[in-house]
Amino acid sequence: MNISNNFFEIFSLQQDFDLDTEALTAQYKKLQSQSHPDRFSGADDASRLQALQQSSIINDAFETLKSPVKRAAYLLSLNGIDPEEHNQSHLSAALLMQQMEWRDELESATGDEDMDTLERLKQEVETEKKVSIDEFRKTIKANDFTAGKAVYHKLQFVEKMLSEINHAEEKILDY
Repeated sequence: MNISNNFFEIFSLQQDFDLDTEALTAQYKKLQSQSHPDRFSGADDASRLQALQQSSIINDAFETLKSPVKRAAYLLSLNGIDPEEHNQSHLSAALLMQQMEWRDELESATGDEDMDTLERLKQEVETEKKVSIDEFRKTIKANDFTAGKAVYHKLQFVEKMLSEINHAEEKILDY
């Protein structure tokens, strides 16, 4: 099996932000069944090592493509944009204000153990994530990777905020 350097090619998918997650999962299972290291337990060391490396690449590719935020970063990098390079000019004043407001709300709701406020905040942030994903989709279709990078940074923040809200809910509920 020849493993490509392009994660989309590994799964025989078109290089696009929108992808068929069912096809991705089906291809992942097929490839893993073919290259899983356990299938090569009786093989020579070189074959076992190659199977392990292929399995690792397949896992990395799958994890990257199944996550909209990771997929966005990957698409940017494929198009010559370093998604992790932060430039404050990419962050709008409105986004910075939104971050501060949400963080204040989260801190207050967590301190008060206010699940209703946390749930409302979570819904608001999830809505913003959907809007940002749509916005990213449009920038990629227009080949506007600079704008895509700005939206990606917004997606990163929204994803982190959702994680923090979930953590706060778990803490309050003692999970």
